[in-house]
Amino acid sequence: MLVLFILAALAYGAATFAYALDPPEVESRGAAEHRRARAGIWLAIAALLHVATVGAQCVAGEHPFGSVFLATSFGALIAVIGALVVSRVRRATTLGAVVAPVGLLGLCVGVMFGAASVHDPLPAPTSTLAKAHIGLATVGLGGFVLAAGIAALYLEMERRLRTKRWKPQPGGMSLTGLERLHYHAVMLATPVLTLTIVTGVLWTVKSGGVAAIGPRWIEVVMSIAAWLCGAAILVMRAAFGVRGRRAAVLTLAAFACTVLVLVWYGVRA
Repeated sequence: MLVLFILAALAYGAATFAYALDPPEVESRGAAEHRRARAGIWLAIAALLHVATVGAQCVAGEHPFGSVFLATSFGALIAVIGALVVSRVRRATTLGAVVAPVGLLGLCVGVMFGAASVHDPLPAPTSTLAKAHIGLATVGLGGFVLAAGIAALYLEMERRLRTKRWKPQPGGMSLTGLERLHYHAVMLATPVLTLTIVTGVLWTVKSGGVAAIGPRWIEVVMSIAAWLCGAAILVMRAAFGVRGRRAAVLTLAAFACTVLVLVWYGVRA
C-alpha cells in the first residue's frame, strides 16, 4: 500500500507542477492543448493510483467510511475524478490545477491517519442509515471541493479581467461558461448536502435525540451554514438573477464551513 501511496503522491506532484508551468508568450492552440493534456494525464494517473491506494486500504480493513480521515481521502478522490470529467466535457482544463493539491492532501491525510480510531458520542456507523449519512457527506465534500475550485478560478479570472491583466488561453473557457459551470456544480452538491443533513438528523434522533450530539454542535452548525450558503446561491439566482462574484464568494464560504467540520472532527479524534 505504501508503494502505491508514494507513486500516487509523486503523480499528484507532477500534475501540480505541470499545471503550474507558465505558458510561453506566444503559444499556438495545438501547443496549448498538448500542454494541458499532458498535465491532465498526470492527474488521471494520480487518480488511478489514489483509487488503488484506497483499494489496498480496504483490503487491509480500512473502509473509506471507517473514519473522518479515510472519508476525507475518498472525498478528495471524488473531487479529482469530477474535475477530470468536467475538464473533458466542458474544457475547464485549469480546474485540475486547483484539485491536484487537494487530492494530494486528502491522500496524505487518509494514509497517515487512516487507522486512527475516531471517538464519537454517536454509535459506530454500522447501520444502513449511518452509512448513508457518511457516504452522502463524503460525496458532498467532493462536490463542494469541485464547486469551490471553480469559484476560485472564476474570481481570479474576473479579477484579472477587471484589472486588464487577463490573457485569453487558446481553447479555454470563457468567464460566462465558467460561471455557468460553477452554478451546475452547486446544483449537484447542494441536494447531496441536503440529504446528508436529513440522514444526520434521523441518525441523531435514532441515537437518543439532541442529548446525543454533545460537543458535535459545532459540526451541526457549520453543516447547516454550508447548506444555507448553497441554497442561497440557487434561490438568489432563480428569484433575483444574482450570479457571478457574489455566488462564487458564497460557495467559498460553504466550502470553508465544510472544512471547519472536518477540522473539528479531526481535533476531537
